[in-house]
Amino acid sequence: MTQRYLRLQAALYRVEKLVAALLMLLISGVVLAGVFSRYLLQEPFFGTDRLATYLFVVLTFWGIQMASAYQEHITVGVVRHRLSPFWSAIFSAVASLFTAGFLGYLAWASYGFVRFLYEGGEKDIVLGLPLWTVYSFFVLAAGVSAVRYFIGTFLWVAVVRGKLLPEAFQKKVLV
Repeated sequence: MTQRYLRLQAALYRVEKLVAALLMLLISGVVLAGVFSRYLLQEPFFGTDRLATYLFVVLTFWGIQMASAYQEHITVGVVRHRLSPFWSAIFSAVASLFTAGFLGYLAWASYGFVRFLYEGGEKDIVLGLPLWTVYSFFVLAAGVSAVRYFIGTFLWVAVVRGKLLPEAFQKKVLV
């Protein structure tokens, strides 16, 4: 299972980086169009600031779920770094399971909010953009991250058993 997950993770990472790059390019284009229209045409394009803000929010949510692929989570470093590798792996397995549960709850709760926005027909007052389209990326981010951390629990258990090294699935650099 570990090798299949790692191959799938590598393929997903390439797609995720492409989507993130496209989002950044789109944000840059929208901001550039806004600056061009405001300062050179003396007539700002309608809604460019708001659209750039929404795209940035989507990129932020996208980045959250990308970061979860690294199987690094916020832990108390003072405690974790004082543990032996064995106990550090157990600590990481427990933290991954807790994180998966918390993110699963966030996905479920935010899905209810997005459904509320969808059923209420809530729209941005400037662009007329349905707000559920923006916030649905948080549901995606939380859900995908929950699954990744749940699988990470089993990866850390494999480390505890001596069948896997953390370097096989854990990345220390976000580039």
